[in-house]
Amino acid sequence: MRHFKVKDKTTHKLSATEFNDWVEAYDTYDLDYLNIDIPCVESIYVSSQDRAIKTAEYLQVDFEIIDNMQEVDAKAFFSTNKKFSKSFWLAGGRLLWYLNLSATEKCKETIQRATEIICKLEDNESESILLISHGLFLKVLTTELKKLGYQGKMDFKPQNAQIYEFVKL
Repeated sequence: MRHFKVKDKTTHKLSATEFNDWVEAYDTYDLDYLNIDIPCVESIYVSSQDRAIKTAEYLQVDFEIIDNMQEVDAKAFFSTNKKFSKSFWLAGGRLLWYLNLSATEKCKETIQRATEIICKLEDNESESILLISHGLFLKVLTTELKKLGYQGKMDFKPQNAQIYEFVKL
């Protein structure tokens, strides 16, 4: 499950410094809470980022915080006072991440984190586990799950507050 939607009203263009400040503040913004039905699960793992923890707390479930389920860091990929849209900064950063050229985490490192989470999940004796995490990390995680024989579907862009089910056959 991806965390609840962040209430971000930032629409103006941002310089590199302003974008980095926005990224830092993003995790502190309020969430758009929804009443959703959580399936009966035996274990719940939650990213250590505030928006995932707030989601789990709102759902009033018992959970364990897992540090390496965090979202891939976003950061301005060059220094400039010229202002660009958030989409420009995010897309450029994701492209560099995918090409393993990011100054922060690289794609191969995210895949390694996802692999570590899968090992933890498979070591867990629970029949059903709910994860509350973030869009890009969940995309990487589900790609790795499919490589290991799990079946399930996720939207191209994971939707907030949407539960996606994967089962190992």
